[in-house]
Amino acid sequence: MIGYQLVQDQRLKLNITPEMKQSIHILSLPGYELMQYLQEQAIENPVLELESTMEVHVSRRKIASGTSVVYDPFWNVQQAEETMESKLKSQLRLLSLPTEVYHAAAYMAGNLNDDGYLEMTLTDIGARLKSSEEVLLKALDQLQSLEPAGIGARNLRECLMLQIVRDPACDPYAYSIVQEHLQEAASGNVGRIVSALRITREQAVTSLRYIQSLNPRPGLSMIAFEPQYIVPDAIIETHREGFTISLHPSSRPRISISSECREWARLHHSEVASSYMNECLMSAQGIIRSVELRKRTLLRVIGVIMEEQRDFLMKGVQGLKPMTLSTISRQLEMHESTVSRAVHHKFLSTPHGVFPLRYFFATGLPTSDGNAASSRKVKVRIKELIDSEDKSCPYSDQKIVLLLQAEGIRLSRRTVTKYREELKMGSSSSRKRKL
Repeated sequence: MIGYQLVQDQRLKLNITPEMKQSIHILSLPGYELMQYLQEQAIENPVLELESTMEVHVSRRKIASGTSVVYDPFWNVQQAEETMESKLKSQLRLLSLPTEVYHAAAYMAGNLNDDGYLEMTLTDIGARLKSSEEVLLKALDQLQSLEPAGIGARNLRECLMLQIVRDPACDPYAYSIVQEHLQEAASGNVGRIVSALRITREQAVTSLRYIQSLNPRPGLSMIAFEPQYIVPDAIIETHREGFTISLHPSSRPRISISSECREWARLHHSEVASSYMNECLMSAQGIIRSVELRKRTLLRVIGVIMEEQRDFLMKGVQGLKPMTLSTISRQLEMHESTVSRAVHHKFLSTPHGVFPLRYFFATGLPTSDGNAASSRKVKVRIKELIDSEDKSCPYSDQKIVLLLQAEGIRLSRRTVTKYREELKMGSSSSRKRKL
């Protein structure tokens, strides 16, 4: 038989208060978003006063009537450009196509990758649109007839062939080379092309030069690249004694509590008004404390990061040291999650450019002198080696390993391959130029 009884149990439980939650949110906001957040809070809370807007990015201008209005240069930012899909659809509308063909071509235009290639198969498109193969082939033909030449191709070979057939001044052997000997053209194997097409070496070289002048990524010219505007949260200035950190105005807003609202609440002896004002007052005080805590935390975190990366201030990226979140959190006696929120989407203006704070955190790689080298520094060195190599005899990944070992950096060939691919650099065979 089951019995029931009362038992006292003592335990610790962590509860997060609304103010703590708000403080965490404010800490994670970058400067410009913080200003927007505070403006929203000031609209909702009559007690909270935002004494200054962004000093650098917002100014006041007088209009004809003499009144002063807040002016933000971000209002002058150019609106987003047309996308590749919208540009292609505009061209399709001018062709007076049958409805079914137009819809299929428009669907294909919306499924091109950034390079302008159609990665979906006609079978998949037909299943989704319930269209016949005849309609899909007509739609594809119309899509591939649009500008720029090569758009809507399903692979590199088709892309180049579309450009060649539409070029009235094309090389006479280019189409055959692309159609039958694209691999040899990519590897620079002129001899095999000469023997297969029975042409002279000079003719083959001329054809390959023409093929190299074609655009393998026609879609890139149609992509609407939206500019990214970055407002640094802090600025580092170097001098003989070291460096100084100054927060951007957006990261140190001046906020206060309205004295007028306090006076109004005192004069109007109403319980409802007093209760409402007390609520607003507590909320405003919480926001002010959170903003002040954010400022102190940000200064401390950036200060320790720059102390660790002093060599970066003198040498640039080559001076970067390995560093992790735990390194900073131990020095500050702060939880890693707090450090992570402090650097989240924050940018730092340095003598070497503007960098995200996350950029300074990188894993370490072993060196011959027992110290560790930053993975970012190693990537920069790999890029320098590849950029300075002889293109007729480029470095293999194993050769790069040996060159780095000579500089005291121990790396496996697999790691070099991984870093090279992250840098968007091809293998030694694809980098080879033999013309």
